[in-house]
Amino acid sequence: MEPASLAAVAVIILATAYALVRKAPLSLLYAVAILAVYALEVATSSFGFVQSSGVVRDLGLAFFRGDLPAPWSWITFEFVHASELHVFLNLLGLLLISPTFEERVGTFRWAILFFAGGAFGALVFVLVHLAGPVLLVGASAGIFATFGAYGRLFPRDRVTLFLPIPGMPSLPALQVVVLFLIVEMVLSAFGPTGIAWEAHAGALLFGFGAGPLTMRLPLPGGRGRLVPVLGLRDLATSPDLRRLLDETERADLPETREAWVDAFVRTARCPKCGGSLRRRLGRIVSDCGWRVRL
Repeated sequence: MEPASLAAVAVIILATAYALVRKAPLSLLYAVAILAVYALEVATSSFGFVQSSGVVRDLGLAFFRGDLPAPWSWITFEFVHASELHVFLNLLGLLLISPTFEERVGTFRWAILFFAGGAFGALVFVLVHLAGPVLLVGASAGIFATFGAYGRLFPRDRVTLFLPIPGMPSLPALQVVVLFLIVEMVLSAFGPTGIAWEAHAGALLFGFGAGPLTMRLPLPGGRGRLVPVLGLRDLATSPDLRRLLDETERADLPETREAWVDAFVRTARCPKCGGSLRRRLGRIVSDCGWRVRL
């Protein structure tokens, strides 16, 4: 493996470790990692042809008859991209939809869906193209897997297609998932070559089917009981906070409620000083000394 490829692997590991230690959204850290890996691709490519980079060869998922993909490539292929447009489109999914879903279900479950769904989509693509050769790159499969799970678990959530432009219509998440699935199936049959439509459709179906099963996985550090939310009610002073409080009260799984409480606390502001809040030892506290028990 070339030095640039090793550096790319280090970027992925560091992004994961930082998200876990700092409790930051993993989807956002992976967006940064994808940009860093693509910069390494460009720096090591020949004559501006990104796919000539050793990073693509080492970390992309390559399949040839009689030569199986490298074991690590089932994960690393999601961080490698073929062009600036490819990067941009996948970053839209990671930045506009994934953080909301990750916040609701927890980083651990989001990561399971992203990687397992991405690998399943890649497997579908390989099986469809057994004649080979195949080189698969891009985070699309993992993003579609998490989006499929989003539509299954939160079907009434309304999401805006593509860019959040004022006036752009929003649709229930389940309808958008079904729409994307139809589009992917049509494009797989009649669309342009060079795009892994089959991987997208396979990953979307995987996420849709695996979403409820993933919610049964315990979150690391989960308390095993529902967190009381009485102390949050006086802080719900805006429509967004009242919506978060409603979602928190409806959550009937301990880990799901934990995620909603954390989201509420990050959004709310101290009623005394207007500063940020944080959870500590069963209380919500502010740097000014204000606190309330959950």
